[in-house]
Amino acid sequence: MSASASTSVLIVGAGPVGLTLANLLGSEGVATLLVERNPGCVPEPRAVALDGESLRTLQAAGLADTVLGDIRQGFVADYINGDGVLLFSTDLTARPYGFCLQNSFDQPTLERQLLAGLSRFPCVSVRHNTELTRFEQDADGVTAVLREGNGGELTTRAAYMVGCDGGRSSVRQGLGIAMAGDRLPQQWLVIDTVDTHLGEEPACRFYCDPRRPAMTIIRPGAERRWEWMLVGDERSEDLLEDARIRELLAAHTDPDKVGVYRKCVYSFSAVVAERFSKGRVFLAGDAAHMTPPFAGQGLNAGIRDVRNLSWKLAQVLAGTLPVDLLATYDLERREAAKAIVDLAVALGDQIQPTDPVAAAARDAMFAGLNTDPAAAAGFGADAVAPLSDVRLPRGWFMADGSGGRMLPQPRVTGAGGEVLLDELLGPGFTALVPAAAAVPSDVRSHRLWQAMAPTLLHPGDCGGDLSLAGFLQGDEPAITVVRPDRFVLARIPLATGATAVLDTLGAALVPPGT
Repeated sequence: MSASASTSVLIVGAGPVGLTLANLLGSEGVATLLVERNPGCVPEPRAVALDGESLRTLQAAGLADTVLGDIRQGFVADYINGDGVLLFSTDLTARPYGFCLQNSFDQPTLERQLLAGLSRFPCVSVRHNTELTRFEQDADGVTAVLREGNGGELTTRAAYMVGCDGGRSSVRQGLGIAMAGDRLPQQWLVIDTVDTHLGEEPACRFYCDPRRPAMTIIRPGAERRWEWMLVGDERSEDLLEDARIRELLAAHTDPDKVGVYRKCVYSFSAVVAERFSKGRVFLAGDAAHMTPPFAGQGLNAGIRDVRNLSWKLAQVLAGTLPVDLLATYDLERREAAKAIVDLAVALGDQIQPTDPVAAAARDAMFAGLNTDPAAAAGFGADAVAPLSDVRLPRGWFMADGSGGRMLPQPRVTGAGGEVLLDELLGPGFTALVPAAAAVPSDVRSHRLWQAMAPTLLHPGDCGGDLSLAGFLQGDEPAITVVRPDRFVLARIPLATGATAVLDTLGAALVPPGT
């Protein structure tokens, strides 16, 4: 038995990345079909870290307040050597984008919240127990054949398709896109526990012990994740034995007071797809890149993908901006994803050495660094810079230094009281206009400006403070144009050359019908 359906966007894979994309598209009013081969949300906590940029994305989807009630916000991560000496630490409690740089969470809870959020949008449909079997695309769209749990087939026609279907992505395989990088040789035992005995500390710790590298992170509800590297000729089945796990736990807590509810052995990958799109089909999340866990960025990189892609799909489907905009997804996300993978590998290189000589050299390097408190603090700050000062390597923005940087999100005073800045920006483009200034008529009449139709925001609209710690200050008064994903598109000078900036941007993306 077969049936047919049509939609604007077909999303394959209803993990956190696919669910986030569906919520973002739903908030834009885009007709969306989300399919997942499993019967429901995952029962086990795979990812454990949700960063501030991801929470800002959930804010855009209208779900931040829902999610915040079930996460542990902010912590300090420290790295100690085999003798228990601190090598360095990273403070993840700062809030440059409105939320702590890093937070821990429970994936099944998050997925249920994201799934429930879709009920707000009549334009979004979800089908579990539904698997993509094949697809083909042409100049006008994608035709996908889906196998339903009852054995029936559903043929779906979509303008665009997004594969959020994990590391073994059938969408990526169907596109013939290879992954480049390394499958890391080390295996790690991963366990999830309920531990009321150990308490809150350490909140997040990496044990850089050459005898057995390990890590732990606290999670909501007195839960805790532990990971230990397998060393020597150890077999996974040996480390999975209860007695062995008790022995590992005993060095840190009372194993009699710990409930272990998940245990598995993983190998990590540091790979990135050779391209993130082909025609009308896109890849996001683990389908596009897989990141070692040492920077807590695997899931977060996927959420960055769909934040970048969702507004572009919405603009193109609405006819506001041309289809060329979609080519910037690969341009902006692939290189950025590669940088995050490289960061995780670099941190792993500090954590994982099992050669005593290499570990001693590392310890000596940090011992020297820690003789200078300013240098030690600078190392920790540099380690989190990719989370605290987010920049796109290249893409659709002015490459003169004014564009491509994420706008900070302080708390500001609006008409209804103190709010996070994004609550005043609106969902589309925003133009931050200096006090006592007006948008020049030649800017207002420019075809790109009219296509973007930005929301205008003046200092008086948010308590007189749009300085954002100097972020918007330049050599001359200018309008700062912010994209829907909160990256700065350009600064448009008020004195001279205003339309030249729009001409430069419009040369790449000329709105249709003009």
